[in-house]
Amino acid sequence: MVDYRLEGPKPARMYEVILPKKLGYFGKVQEVLEDLFNEAAIRAIPFVRESIARRRQQDPAFDEETWIKTLCQASRGYSIYEMDGRYLAPQGPVDERVLVIRFIFHNSGETPDARTDFLAASLEVVNHLVAHRFAEELGVEEEIWFLEYPAPSLAIWRRETVTEPSG
Repeated sequence: MVDYRLEGPKPARMYEVILPKKLGYFGKVQEVLEDLFNEAAIRAIPFVRESIARRRQQDPAFDEETWIKTLCQASRGYSIYEMDGRYLAPQGPVDERVLVIRFIFHNSGETPDARTDFLAASLEVVNHLVAHRFAEELGVEEEIWFLEYPAPSLAIWRRETVTEPSG
């Protein structure tokens, strides 16, 4: 027998990165998103290297390993969808299809500490490891949008397996 129990509502953060959908971007989109699950790839990002140097200078006790692990574990997944829209440009209305990458962050434990506070790390993860990377590495778009929903609430119906009494 299967049962579900309700967790939450609990604090969450949601972000969306919005960029024009172009065939030539697919490889970079896949690379950037897959790098979120790879500590070595995260360490290779220029923003991360600069942040580590800055944090070490500000705090000699800065724990680089814990910080990198938190960045890597904070993004446990994402969703991608397309959206058609129209915007007003100086030359007139422009129709455009965009790619939207959505991230939802939440803490799994009741009392997060510095190693598991994914809400605290979420802004850095999405703004710098995703949106900023797209802006710099694609380098051709006028704008790449980064949208933050800072105070959503998340409820999860978590499946539990209930064992039947033997008899």
